[in-house]
Amino acid sequence: MKLVAKLAWRNIWRNKRRTLITLGSIGFGLAALLFQQSLIKSLQDQLVEKSTRTYTAHLQVQSAKTTDNKVPDYRIEDPESVYEAVGRTPGIAAWSPKIIFTGLVSSPLTSKGSLVVGVDPAKEPTLTIIQSYLVEGRYLSASNDREVMMGIKLAKELDLKLGEKLVIMVQASDGSLSAEAFRLAGVYKTDSPVYDGQIVYIPLSASQRLLVCADEVSIVGVKAGRIEDIDAIRERLQAALKGRPVSVLTWREAASEIVSIQKFQNAVLLVVLLIIFAIVALGIFNTLLMSLFERIREFGLMMALGAKPSHVASLILVESAILGMLGIVTGLTLGSAVIFYFCQKGIPLPISDAMGYWMPFDKVIFLKFTWFEHILSCLAALLTSVLAAIFPAVHAARLKPADALRHY
Repeated sequence: MKLVAKLAWRNIWRNKRRTLITLGSIGFGLAALLFQQSLIKSLQDQLVEKSTRTYTAHLQVQSAKTTDNKVPDYRIEDPESVYEAVGRTPGIAAWSPKIIFTGLVSSPLTSKGSLVVGVDPAKEPTLTIIQSYLVEGRYLSASNDREVMMGIKLAKELDLKLGEKLVIMVQASDGSLSAEAFRLAGVYKTDSPVYDGQIVYIPLSASQRLLVCADEVSIVGVKAGRIEDIDAIRERLQAALKGRPVSVLTWREAASEIVSIQKFQNAVLLVVLLIIFAIVALGIFNTLLMSLFERIREFGLMMALGAKPSHVASLILVESAILGMLGIVTGLTLGSAVIFYFCQKGIPLPISDAMGYWMPFDKVIFLKFTWFEHILSCLAALLTSVLAAIFPAVHAARLKPADALRHY
């Protein structure tokens, strides 16, 4: 085998130009695939991180009757039993109740329909990171439930400044109109047009008073200690809450649009992968086939001197494997260099309303290495290169020495 490998190494460098072109096509194709994998994985991770840390949480407990996960149309009537079950479930790092409803937010000059989120000022910062987006003022206070926090776009539309008064009007649980005056305590900026232009945060106690709903809540958001344990925690919570009129959702169900985006991105990645592997296969197939026709007399002489057809076939397969490995090294080097650069510098991304609809989204994304996917891609490229050599190898093994020696 050592002799075969030595011969194969010499053979692939007989025509250096052709070999370098083949290695270039494999290397650049693989580098592009690795970059694409890192980009899509980084985008997906950010989508999940932003969704779970600003809106849905890792899991959420809600009324079993709820049909709209964005604006729950039913509330949990006995939240204390849910708090107790959540508090004693292992694997949970934090939790916080919320009330989500629509209302009319009015300033002295104008009004706008908005999504109002009632949160526990003490618990919410342990669950979400909305406070990290504050650009003016401060977060909600646990000692003053007459304050609100809103996005910078909404504050500008309402022409409100810090400390100024606004009124929130809603339809209460008993069907009556309910309104209360608040003061603007903080303004956040997430770069999500809809998030910054529609969502208003108020203390949980104020939202319960506005809705005349006692201690009811819309959802109880739950943060897992490890995101990998979400499904296990869900099963534990479901068991602890069995018999109660509530359901437990993971972020995948609460934000199904993110799952749809991930599926689309994975489909795009699969298409790119198939195209690149087709390029790898065609490049190696073309190189080996041209090399085969140039060396027919050589193969005929080898078999005339006693070489078995299997030896000739193995020589071509080894040549293909060496080409594949050299291409993989080239692609891995180029791809890693590009990914490392964008790990440090980041890639500016245009933010559209669709991308940032229910969550903030960073304008710059920093890539990350996805070594498991990278290694699988390299192994798949190596396998593709060997498979591409099967036809040339079989063709060479079937040559008849006498006919091959007469070939010109």
